[in-house]
Amino acid sequence: MSTDVFDLGQAVEFAEAGEHAKAGESARGTVDGAGGVVTVHRDPDDVRLLLGMASSGVLLTLLLLASLACNVWMYYRRPDRIVVERTGDGDRVVMVGDRAVLGGVTVGPDRPGDGDKKAIANRWAAARYGVDPLTRAKDVERLFRMMEPRAAKALSDLMKKGGELERERAEGWQAVWRPQSVTVEADDPYKVSVIGTQEVTKRVGGATERESRQLVFKLKLILDGEQKRAERNQNTGFLVVDVLDYREIAGGPPSTPSGPAAQPLP
Repeated sequence: MSTDVFDLGQAVEFAEAGEHAKAGESARGTVDGAGGVVTVHRDPDDVRLLLGMASSGVLLTLLLLASLACNVWMYYRRPDRIVVERTGDGDRVVMVGDRAVLGGVTVGPDRPGDGDKKAIANRWAAARYGVDPLTRAKDVERLFRMMEPRAAKALSDLMKKGGELERERAEGWQAVWRPQSVTVEADDPYKVSVIGTQEVTKRVGGATERESRQLVFKLKLILDGEQKRAERNQNTGFLVVDVLDYREIAGGPPSTPSGPAAQPLP
């Protein structure tokens, strides 16, 4: 029995195609019985990986171009001009770009001044003589925190001895504090003179009473060397250490707005 040479070669090709189809792990194919052609399909995971890498490459290229454009713009843009005047009290910025800074901006060591002294005096007086039943407990706590610890204890003992807070609660006090004049003493820069009126509404014997009195006193201040500017000193850098020359004038004059134009009352 004889075998055609062409048939033998075709059989060998079929055998080799079958072995390659079994050995391939990432490829799937079919064999065409007529021509012996193997059709290989791409793995979907490979396609997704290639598309993701191509997208990332495009994105990185766009970011690089944007960065280069920003660098070129920053290189050729007009720089800001800042004019600083150097003085013995510190550096003062007088011009930024083409615009003058009104009043100037002083750059130097932090030095609490008269404005801070007046600020803590105003806030201490408001917490001491302004009475709001809803916030009175927090106001008194803030009042004591604005004082040097020993001075705060002395004032607390004095208020307890006089039964001040108990009387306010029993009579339902509501008081408004209106500053009239707050000035730093010329002979003692750590002493602040305060003049203001306290308008009180209360109930006594079931009847509502209103009274107004003018208060005149001085606050002795010290630097808060432990914490400097902090919440307890209202970010002023000062603490109240004593209350001096306290006077009350019953039925004081109508309150006037505080400010630079307010003059000390006699």
